[in-house]
Amino acid sequence: MVKKWGILGLTLLISIYAIYLQIENKELEQRLEIISGSNLFLLSNSYDELEETINSDKQNAEIISDVNIILKTIRHHSSTIDTALGRDELKTIFYKFNEIFSHPAKIYTSVDNIKTKELIEITDLIQELNNSITSTYYKKDYPGDGKAELYIKDFGKMDAYIERLTNYTKEFTQKK
Repeated sequence: MVKKWGILGLTLLISIYAIYLQIENKELEQRLEIISGSNLFLLSNSYDELEETINSDKQNAEIISDVNIILKTIRHHSSTIDTALGRDELKTIFYKFNEIFSHPAKIYTSVDNIKTKELIEITDLIQELNNSITSTYYKKDYPGDGKAELYIKDFGKMDAYIERLTNYTKEFTQKK
């Protein structure tokens, strides 16, 4: 009889502990989803800000300074999201854009405020990136503005984007 009560007690303790772990795991997952979601939102806003800045009427020196500040913010948000998801796509993209913007003379050599071909291409790349982020990192069936997806199965759009950005970066940096 004592042995049965001992086994029953042990089974009860193990069950309670298993339930506790499930609850704790769910809470951690929710926190991670919140952190990822807010960083995705801020990352998207940072890329929008980058696009606005490079197309602004400011002086080139001021644009370059602002771009460097925005890139630091992008690096932070990209790193946070990639760490949370165990991936590195967003950091890779950051490094490619960082490489592009490390050559400001190739971007801002316009005459009479006419945008350079490179500036237009970079703007298009940023817009395409925001679309790829939205379609990859957010739940499709969630109402409203969306919700961050923690278990992403298809990184096809991001992989294709990285390949396109890598090719563009190579071409861009080889221009004289």
